[in-house]
Amino acid sequence: MINMKKASVQELLGLAIRSEIDSNAAYSSMAQRVSNPLLKEKFNMLAYEENKHRDVLEKLGKVLFPEDEIGIPDKADPALLPSIEISPSSSLVDILYQAMKAEKSAEDFYARLSKRFKNPQKKILVYLSKVEHSHFKMLEGEYTIAQDFGDYAEKDIDKVVT
Repeated sequence: MINMKKASVQELLGLAIRSEIDSNAAYSSMAQRVSNPLLKEKFNMLAYEENKHRDVLEKLGKVLFPEDEIGIPDKADPALLPSIEISPSSSLVDILYQAMKAEKSAEDFYARLSKRFKNPQKKILVYLSKVEHSHFKMLEGEYTIAQDFGDYAEKDIDKVVT
């Protein structure tokens, strides 16, 4: 695991960008996989927001390091920023659980990273942390529903409850 206190800001921004890219891909994949229109819309919204986070982090990197490129690793550090692993046999409940774990880790990551900055950069990272928290809460609600209704991913809401 990468030590956040010892790692460079450039390295940590690269990890964060990789995590946002991976989360965008996972949520986009899930939006394609589910049939429930409301759930599809939520996954699309999450994918959109993760892509916006990537943009914000890339802009932050350009402001902080105008002469350098932020290196984006091929994989994020799974202990620091776990990714969502989706296989054909993955259940919605499993994927939502992984997504909650990833969002909680991102929330904590940005909160910890913000401590290395002063405003306005600190404010950006605190904002990202709070948005990741809102993602966690939304996913937590979907997780609870998916546990109670096994066919939630496949049906529109009026068909799930009838």
